Amino acid sequence: MLPSEPLRYPDHYPPTNRWKKFFIGVRWLGPDLSFFGHLRQQQASRTVELMGIWGGGEPRSLAIAVGAIFSRHLHWASPYFVPDDPLSVVAGGPRFGAIDSDLDVSDALGEIEEMLGVPLGPVFWRDAAGCTMGELVERLLQAASQKP
Repeated sequence: MLPSEPLRYPDHYPPTNRWKKFFIGVRWLGPDLSFFGHLRQQQASRTVELMGIWGGGEPRSLAIAVGAIFSRHLHWASPYFVPDDPLSVVAGGPRFGAIDSDLDVSDALGEIEEMLGVPLGPVFWRDAAGCTMGELVERLLQAASQKP
């Protein structure tokens, strides 16, 4: 996969079969999780030059700032995400989830709210769950522009 292509989970992930769900993370019985290594490599190969895809100004700056937060909390190799990266994949991180991965996501979302100076709340984040990074950045810019 090219660095500029969106990060994607394969069709078999997350598993829908109850046995695949039960055996997730168990080699040969659960779903193949080797794709996480490919996701990690793809994202790690992104450079600041690729961020031109965001255009200039506020969207690019906010995308890098939000990317840095996701990188720090969710262990991505770089802060560079493209507009078509699904937020669900970014929030899932570059490896199979640990027990406390929900806390990592919550911490990242809290830091994004602090950076913006706007409390967004659970409804905002629940609605954003199906967004791409580009859509998230648009929503964050809109929320920041409405703060008093």
